[in-house]
Amino acid sequence: MTADGHEQPPASGLRPLDGAQWYTVAEVDRMPPFLMSLVSDGDRWMFVSSSGALTAGRGDADHALFPYVTDDRLHTSGGRAGPVTRLRVSVDGGEVLWTPFEGRPAPGARRFLSKSTVGDSVLFEEHRADLGVHFSYRWSTSERFGFIRTVTIRNTRTEPVRVAVLDGLVDLVPYGLDATLNQRLSNLANAYKRSELVDPITRLAVYSLESPVSDRPEPQEVLRATVAWSTGLDGPVSLDPAAVARFEDGEFLASPLVTGVPGAYLAHDDFELDAGSERSWEIVADVTQSHDDVVGLRRDLRTGDPGTALVEATRRTGERLREIMARADAPQVTGDPLACAHHLANVTYNVMRGGVPLDGYRIHVEDLVDFVEQRNRDVAGRHSEFLASLPERIERRELQDRIASVVDRTGDVHLGRLTEEYLPFSFSRRHGDPSRPWNQFSIRVADDAGAPVVYYEGNWRDLFQNWEALCASCPEYLPGVVTLFVNASTADGYNPYRITRDGIDWEVPDPDDPWSNIGYWGDHQIVYLLRLLEATEQHLPGEISRRLDGAAYTYADVPYRIAAYDDLLRDPKSTIRFDDRAHAVTEERVGQLGGDGKLLVDAGGRIVVVTLLEKLLVPALAKLSNFVPGGGIWMNTQRPEWNDANNALVGNGLSMVTLFHLRRYLCHLRSLVDEQGRETSVSAEVVSWFDAVREILAVAPSVDGPDADRHRRDVMDRLGRTASDHRSAIYTSGLSGAVGLIRPVTIVELCDLAIGHLDETIRVSWRTDGLVHSYNILHCPTSETATVSPLAEMLEGQVAALSAAGLPARRQADLLDALFASDLLRDDLGTFLLVPARRPRAFLDKNVIDAQVVSDNELLSQLLATGDRTVIRTDPDGTCRFAPDITTAPALRARLEHLGAQAPWASLVEHDLEAVLEVYESVFAHRAYIGRSGSMYAYEGIGSVYWHMVTKLLLAVQEAFADAVQRGDDHDDIQRLRDTYWRIRDGLGFCKTAEEFGAVPIDPYSHSPSHAGAQQPGMTGAVKEEILVRPRELGVRVDDGEVVFDSLLLRDGELLGAPTVWTVRSLEGQHLSIELPAGSLGMTLCQVPVVVTVTDGDEGVEIDLTDGRTLRRAGDRLGRDLSASIFGRRGDVQQIRVAVSR
Repeated sequence: MTADGHEQPPASGLRPLDGAQWYTVAEVDRMPPFLMSLVSDGDRWMFVSSSGALTAGRGDADHALFPYVTDDRLHTSGGRAGPVTRLRVSVDGGEVLWTPFEGRPAPGARRFLSKSTVGDSVLFEEHRADLGVHFSYRWSTSERFGFIRTVTIRNTRTEPVRVAVLDGLVDLVPYGLDATLNQRLSNLANAYKRSELVDPITRLAVYSLESPVSDRPEPQEVLRATVAWSTGLDGPVSLDPAAVARFEDGEFLASPLVTGVPGAYLAHDDFELDAGSERSWEIVADVTQSHDDVVGLRRDLRTGDPGTALVEATRRTGERLREIMARADAPQVTGDPLACAHHLANVTYNVMRGGVPLDGYRIHVEDLVDFVEQRNRDVAGRHSEFLASLPERIERRELQDRIASVVDRTGDVHLGRLTEEYLPFSFSRRHGDPSRPWNQFSIRVADDAGAPVVYYEGNWRDLFQNWEALCASCPEYLPGVVTLFVNASTADGYNPYRITRDGIDWEVPDPDDPWSNIGYWGDHQIVYLLRLLEATEQHLPGEISRRLDGAAYTYADVPYRIAAYDDLLRDPKSTIRFDDRAHAVTEERVGQLGGDGKLLVDAGGRIVVVTLLEKLLVPALAKLSNFVPGGGIWMNTQRPEWNDANNALVGNGLSMVTLFHLRRYLCHLRSLVDEQGRETSVSAEVVSWFDAVREILAVAPSVDGPDADRHRRDVMDRLGRTASDHRSAIYTSGLSGAVGLIRPVTIVELCDLAIGHLDETIRVSWRTDGLVHSYNILHCPTSETATVSPLAEMLEGQVAALSAAGLPARRQADLLDALFASDLLRDDLGTFLLVPARRPRAFLDKNVIDAQVVSDNELLSQLLATGDRTVIRTDPDGTCRFAPDITTAPALRARLEHLGAQAPWASLVEHDLEAVLEVYESVFAHRAYIGRSGSMYAYEGIGSVYWHMVTKLLLAVQEAFADAVQRGDDHDDIQRLRDTYWRIRDGLGFCKTAEEFGAVPIDPYSHSPSHAGAQQPGMTGAVKEEILVRPRELGVRVDDGEVVFDSLLLRDGELLGAPTVWTVRSLEGQHLSIELPAGSLGMTLCQVPVVVTVTDGDEGVEIDLTDGRTLRRAGDRLGRDLSASIFGRRGDVQQIRVAVSR
């Protein structure tokens, strides 16, 4: 309490509330509004502005409870869509009208926002010390009831207070209005709306359309509706949005039926609150309700206790979410509760993106059979008897053994392939929110009966990165993830756009969509495959090597046709053609066979099967074939590398980022191959490609010296034509089915040759400021030369160099020092920009042609002299400028060619056309244009921190630190890396205050522009890296199939200052209570609790088994046997206690 007896408002930070942890943002109204994402345990979604406005619904944006609009509109829609409250408070002989969380607060009023750490609820609070009244409302969700708004008003005075209340929801959207229709034709949609109170007893209202919004002369019904109801207020209800204004004027009129206007649910009451007492009520709404649903709800409300049911439903949502997240190792208890809360949020959004195993490694056979039938009806038919013989539930290891026996007996590798690709991941969804309007989110986590479904859908690059982090909690799925990845790659070495449970998918040209584009991403393919391979080797050593010669892998048959090499040179901006005929043939196969119809087939229509070694070689060959010595990997496949906003680099750009990752990939590939091993079968076409690349690299000259530009062009041309020849063959005839043999020693030779050339390019790519070039621009001034010019420094290149350039610890530490001294550092946030915040020229400084340049060009001079303004003109100040509608070099060329068709200008145009184009390039520098990242002030643009790249940096530094420790590098260099790791980590959002971060700091956000707080909440890729670095921060790591413990990165602040009891869910779903002593911490690994204590004495590990025994092992290693048991989630290890030395 304050000195005057009033209640003390909460402070910013973590606080306990209703048995859970919440993060509170005090004085939230003093911050610019920010967007939050709430989590449900089903398909309900909610995006909430800190201003109080929100949009919510089920499944997707087309099934919304409140209008789905972009976040900029959402922030300003408070009082027009969502909750609305009016309070007439009688105090001290007068009456005050109070509108909580609307507009500017009254003098002395204070507003607070709190979000539960599990992410399922948000609480808005407003304190009026002058009135002695505290108002709050909380949003939560329930699978049974929908969206629950719990409101509480509390009298903090020492005498009674009288309150008249109008509280409810406005602009409720009836079923049948999709997001586009509601945004474009909302006034027309209003004309079809009907709001009716169907049961005055339960105060249940229904919001429906009289018919679909359509001008077609066809009768059609709308047989679902939105519902709203309330409990806890005793007064009448109005469904008329005009009731708000009437209440402000001192009137209230019940309106049980309203038509032709937006839906509203406004409950009224008038009551007295005793000193220190409070009054609560709930308003509940839901969407997509059928007649059965409405009648059933009415019956439940009449016969049950809705208030108690709502409390239980809300509790159940949080409990269910905690159970889901526990499967992915979300629970942690340390001396840094903010870090633990942030880890929980990271895991939550990683799971929402990529899913989590439905039942550990236990396979639900009915769903497996459905998957096989959907993917390949022929395989399902051939093995129907075997599949029918399987038990209802079966452990994955046992299933694999049974499948292996069938494959050995029948030779049908596709049954084994499909069961390997079967990933029983649930709770995944396609991402999107009001801050990402180009992403159409979709949530499909349960069937009509409410049972969880196994489903995933999304960009393959997003899903596979989420799965890398997920598989740290279920590593035995890693081989299946690798199989799914490589089977989605093409015979020319690339991966399609999207992957779902149903199979692969690709972009189809859409001329009406300005965001539509086809093509392949480059960097993602190599680095994500590499990381999955490394993670597999880390947890299951030797697993990939054992599979290399197994001919059980496939190619995706994507109907993209990359241009021949000479055509790439001719027009590097237009390099991929969509083959409509091939697309139609593939779709026909899908109709006949299932999802496997999108796989490459031979001349006989059989799915092509190759070895895993071939699948790992082909993407490396594709990248090496685009290698430009001294410059990087040529980006010519229509899509950017990591950063979508750098898409203009495609065509002219050379990626050092991909080159760095390719180097690490080749090192890993080399390590997988046994030089003394046997030859492996590889498609004859790939053998030819492999041999050609190897021979070129074996004789390729250095990029140094006076002939560097000629040597570069020669190597580039020869490598490029090898891939072009390979593509031409497979586009024309597919793979022939002929195979050759590749000896391991030749693979090692290729890797060593390639690494040597990549290292030479890395050597010449260092900048004078100690950073490395990230991207370069390729120029081919003649048919025999190629030159390279660097672009500005970018964070991507530094991260890739740290991760994959093979640098010693001292060089890595020096690079990090240079990074902190560079223009990439954003001082106010203590972290890094993607690109330096260099502002584009002012509008009047653009499009200025130097007068001397004009004078030196006869064509431009004559155009000015004759007053022809079609190409060039002078403004009133005498400045020469290009005509304002000439916005691209091709437009200028077309204008000049049109001019040249006129007799007076023909000879001048013929002589000066190319020179004028060069003038245009000198004015606008379009060749160096990297994309929208240099043109916008948010997202990946100017002045923005893109948190995913910062967390990539964090992971790269942690890996550099670990490698330096393992190599036994100089202690001072190791310490520099450790210190820098924590300096970077302390710059992350959760280490800041809400005011500094501009949002709830424990939640992940995508980016922070220079002019605003954190933007784009929730499902950002940044969560993946933070999940991967977290175990080592707590003293736990995995190395060569074994769990290892050390305190090398563990900070004292993570250790508990006092004993506590930690309640955690076991593998069997039971709640375990574990006593954590002071100086310890708790985390889980594959859902096994691990208690780490720092000691000055001997290191050791104690393992409590579920059979009651306790094992003790000296040292810092768990052993491969028990580690394998934990990775396999076999349930025989109950708890681990480890003491690590300081």
